[in-house]
Amino acid sequence: MQIDPFVAVAILGLVNFVKSFGVEGKAATLAAMLIGVVLSVASKLFPADVVQVALIGLLSGLAASGFYDIGNMIGVKAAK
Repeated sequence: MQIDPFVAVAILGLVNFVKSFGVEGKAATLAAMLIGVVLSVASKLFPADVVQVALIGLLSGLAASGFYDIGNMIGVKAAK
C-alpha cells in the first residue's frame, strides 16, 4: 500500500479548514479519518489525472485562502 503525499497534505489542509469552524478534539480526529477515507477511495475510483487535477485545485484553494500554511502547522517561525 502506498500513500500519495498529495493526499496526506490535502488531508492536513482540510482538517485545519474543518477546525477553523470550531471542530476540536475527538470530532476533529473523526473528521480527519473520514476525510482520509474519502480521499483515498476517490484516488482509487477515479482516473489518476482526475484525482491529480482535483488535489491540485484543492491545495491551491487552501493555500490561497490561508488555510494551508505548512510553516505555521509545524511551528516554524519566519525570519524577519
